[in-house]
Amino acid sequence: MELVKVENNEIIVAEEVVREIVEFKKKALEIELKEKELKESLLEAMEKYGIVKWTSPNEELEVTYRKPSTRTILDSKRLKEELPDIYEEYSKVSEVASSVTITIK
Repeated sequence: MELVKVENNEIIVAEEVVREIVEFKKKALEIELKEKELKESLLEAMEKYGIVKWTSPNEELEVTYRKPSTRTILDSKRLKEELPDIYEEYSKVSEVASSVTITIK
């Protein structure tokens, strides 16, 4: 059985593929949320106790605290609107690989 095929210029994806992708995406989201929760706990503890760097006993994990800071970014949308010639002169085109985005509903 083909998992993905095209018929009449329309892509047809086997239900098995859809089911597996949905399960993987759900698990990935759960893992991402748990990781965020754990990182927040580490951040709070490091700020509270003034710890800048911590390494796990087996050296499998290293955590480095970064203090809050400010960052300067270029407002490219505004630059393009107000000074289009300069925007064009300093713009750089780069290749972007093809990909697919999957959203779980």
